[in-house]
Amino acid sequence: MTNTEYAKAIKVKAMVANLEMNAALTTEQQAQIGKDFIADIEMELSDRDGKQKAAR
Repeated sequence: MTNTEYAKAIKVKAMVANLEMNAALTTEQQAQIGKDFIADIEMELSDRDGKQKAAR
């Protein structure tokens, strides 16, 4: 994926997380949504970095 495609994918994930935050009933649920979002983005970036290193 290109940088632009990664940026778009992260933007979509952020919008989904925001909608989930708005629907969450408790601060605990909001905290879990935030943690899940961060973990998902870290995984995406790690995967991307691994693919870039493998291409070299």
